[in-house]
Amino acid sequence: MSGVFRAMSSTTGLPLEIILDILKKNNMVVSWKDFIDSSLKEGWKWKTITERISYSVNEIYGARYRDIIMRVVQYYASLEK
Repeated sequence: MSGVFRAMSSTTGLPLEIILDILKKNNMVVSWKDFIDSSLKEGWKWKTITERISYSVNEIYGARYRDIIMRVVQYYASLEK
């Protein structure tokens, strides 16, 4: 699902882990590429992005899924360099 970063950073400001929980309950997944692109456009640093994603995914999906998602995030980071 695209637009997660915008939902998180809008005036409602839902934390990422709450958004992930809602998506999980509705059998939906985040477009991490869209999330990363949107957060970079807003001026977030890679450290902030990776910490936020890592923490939130771990809270909702657990360490195994977090490790998978973080490999995807690191791949996107390598493309930016």
